[in-house]
Amino acid sequence: MGRYILKRLLWMIPIILGVTVLVFTMMTICPGDPATTILGSLATEEALAAKRVELGLDQPYFKRLVQYLIDVYIRFDLGASWISKIPIISEIKVRLPRTMILSLFTTMLSFGIGIPLGISAATKQGRWQDHLTMVVAMVGCSMPNFWLAMMLVLLFAVKLKWLPALGIGTGIAGLKYYILPAVSNFATGMAIAARQTRSSMLDVIRSDYITTARAKGVPEKSVIRRHALKNALIPIITLVGTTFGNMLGGALIIETIFSIPGMGTYIIGAVGNRDYPVVQAGTIFLAIVFSVFMLLVDIAYAAVDPRIKAQYAAKGGAKKKAKEAKA
Repeated sequence: MGRYILKRLLWMIPIILGVTVLVFTMMTICPGDPATTILGSLATEEALAAKRVELGLDQPYFKRLVQYLIDVYIRFDLGASWISKIPIISEIKVRLPRTMILSLFTTMLSFGIGIPLGISAATKQGRWQDHLTMVVAMVGCSMPNFWLAMMLVLLFAVKLKWLPALGIGTGIAGLKYYILPAVSNFATGMAIAARQTRSSMLDVIRSDYITTARAKGVPEKSVIRRHALKNALIPIITLVGTTFGNMLGGALIIETIFSIPGMGTYIIGAVGNRDYPVVQAGTIFLAIVFSVFMLLVDIAYAAVDPRIKAQYAAKGGAKKKAKEAKA
């Protein structure tokens, strides 16, 4: 198990470096002049040239890239915003937890509703519960989250006045600010979770050991809960990681709609202002968060799936025998 975790940790290094190089390159080749954005269109050419030198934009691409990698991964310096001059790390410390709360809340909501729907559809295949679940899943996959967000705001914030429409709160009372954003972003994840759970459960229910358990007189609830569900959850665990990534990306749009001061509004605002250091640092942090979450998902998958344990145990035993044979 330790070798499996180490292998996944080592894979994170090229992934994060690749994301860093890709984002830096995209910021370099994208149209627009940060100096003009900062100083305004009325600035003189001399002032614009001086600002480009100050920002390091006059240097060659590879020199700037190497310097950026050294600053970030050796000196651990993300720099400061070109617009506000505020250190980026201080902004991320405040904003990242809000995006994490929204993404985790949305993921939990998606699977908390999607898995029971999928189980109900599989155990009642061909009945109205199955058809209803598939209709709900199809609607969830087809519904744009920004449209759902606006409809929920109109209903629950403007008309009924049950929930706040914008902003963020503090403490336990502040959790109500996450309800509408999370519900707006969970539809696609819920639909995918329901369909995947239904498919996995149907594969498991048709297995011989499930037929044997039923033939022995095991109650149907125990067959589903103790035998079928445990094995059907193995592919669903992997789906949790990709769904969290989708929720993390969707949170960038949802935060803008609900004016949540998280990583989404931070990065999107920086894109409009050509604030390259903020875009690069924000994307890197989101990539790290997603990679760590996927690592946790892989560990959970390995803990549940006995085939991975057996695979790495066999490799470790083979190497040990080889060393003993050489000795």
